Amino acid sequence: MSARRIALLAALPVLAACGSSPAAPPAAGPPPAPPAPATALDALEHRLEAAHTFQFRVRLATSGRIASHFEGTVVAGEGGRMRLALQGSFGGRDEDALFVSDGARMRGGRRGQPFEMDAPPGVREGVVVAFVRMGLTHDVARLAAGRTPDYIDGSAARHLEVVGAAHLAGEAVRGAATEEWTWGLFVDHRSAADEALWLDAGTGLPVKRRVTVHFPEGDMDVGEEYEDFVVDGPVPEDTFRVQP
Repeated sequence: MSARRIALLAALPVLAACGSSPAAPPAAGPPPAPPAPATALDALEHRLEAAHTFQFRVRLATSGRIASHFEGTVVAGEGGRMRLALQGSFGGRDEDALFVSDGARMRGGRRGQPFEMDAPPGVREGVVVAFVRMGLTHDVARLAAGRTPDYIDGSAARHLEVVGAAHLAGEAVRGAATEEWTWGLFVDHRSAADEALWLDAGTGLPVKRRVTVHFPEGDMDVGEEYEDFVVDGPVPEDTFRVQP
């Protein structure tokens, strides 16, 4: 599901000079289409981007074309500080998926194949947008392969598109009433996956996700479970220490 980088062209409006005679008013056309209504997914995305901190525990597993399972924690702080720490198995091999950013430097990857570099300003935005729109599995797979999370250069919203979002009352999850949201995930304007996300009806925070990812070689099924989701709670300062 890796996306290709695309070039964006900015169109510059050209203003024609007016003559001495007043121009006829343009013919009235149909009113512009109203913007798409905001959804609970938009609200969640904005909430997590603006939060001082957020943290949760996650379990994820894939089956079909690729079998894997991971569990661990995600913690975010202000100023681009972020930590993902998961352990599990990818393709039958034990792996870690680790990432920490202190806002200036970031380090992560897998055992034997780490990376360390300057942290771009889009770390929080990239992780949040990717999490809300497609889930964590893609970034966990990248970290387990020794690569950085995707779209942390500020491009996430351009590459990942929610298409046809719809919702209905969901099943109870761990005793909590939920709202189920479904949509098609498009990556670079191409259909990539079918998504379903259950939000706690009281808090609006995610509790579980189910995804079918489409590959030419066959589909991959993804399940993600989120627990102990806290927004703007206390986080120890050393959580985001970048250590070799």
